[in-house]
Amino acid sequence: MAENLPEKNKPNVIVRTCRVVMDVEIHISQITPENVAGYFTPDETSGGLPWEWAERQNRLLTALLKNEESLNQFLAGITRCALELIVDSRQVADDQVDQEEDRLFESLFSKISSEDALYFREAMQDGLFSENIELFNKAFVIDWRGANIKDVRVLERVQLRQ
Repeated sequence: MAENLPEKNKPNVIVRTCRVVMDVEIHISQITPENVAGYFTPDETSGGLPWEWAERQNRLLTALLKNEESLNQFLAGITRCALELIVDSRQVADDQVDQEEDRLFESLFSKISSEDALYFREAMQDGLFSENIELFNKAFVIDWRGANIKDVRVLERVQLRQ
């Protein structure tokens, strides 16, 4: 299907831009044994991941949920990234997204225990942060099927490419 799209750089192609405003719901689940049982079975005795791993992520999630500004920033970021993946359009460089997310998490670390903050900071320094917030990330589910388009309008500028 994408092969049939007109190429922007060909002569005599008119380019118009539509702005689409939509609402999507994001479902946020606490990290509990029931919520993670389907894909994560911790085992305290035989080398599996301990519950502390899941509980630590839940404490980070709780800190985020208590901070409205950080929560809104995080939700906007994950929604934008998910939408960019869906439409195959990356507008913000990955390193910029990573830096913004790192700053957001750094601000949250001051709101959790010093032991948890140290754990996450060390994971970040070792390049293992994403592996240590796997359950945290899975706690956010964007309901794209329930998306509600609020407004579609054509922006004023028109370009004729030659």
